[in-house]
Amino acid sequence: MNRRARWWLGAAVTVAVEVELYASYQAHEARFHWFTHFFVGGAAVLLIMAVVVVLRCRPVPLPGLWVALGHLIAMFPDFLFPAGIAHRHWMDVFLGHLSTHFMPGRNLTWYLVFLAALAGYLAVVMQIPRRPSAERGHLAHRPVSDQ
Repeated sequence: MNRRARWWLGAAVTVAVEVELYASYQAHEARFHWFTHFFVGGAAVLLIMAVVVVLRCRPVPLPGLWVALGHLIAMFPDFLFPAGIAHRHWMDVFLGHLSTHFMPGRNLTWYLVFLAALAGYLAVVMQIPRRPSAERGHLAHRPVSDQ
């Protein structure tokens, strides 16, 4: 599968996962809960992605799926709740699952944190030196021999 097809597949899976997660919150103030855990999980993963980019000197593959994974981690205790496992303070190990709801400014604050993390990740990605096109495998830019 080529890079473009992989990107579109990753984007489609990410959107499908996020739509399903939003739908799972319909009975529980969906917008508030979904956005809280999306912003918190997404911000945490964007910071991790920035570190990975610095260490590997290239963008992470399928970044949308990384953000969806961060969202899943942040909301994991909500998967336990229907099974009869009530929320407890120890569940804050899942990216502050309970405490994040009591942040002053609530989702506006988490939105700003998410935007700051996104800006940081993009700033790091923009610092990656671009490889010459010949190294990327583009035939059009390879030298032609005179033979």
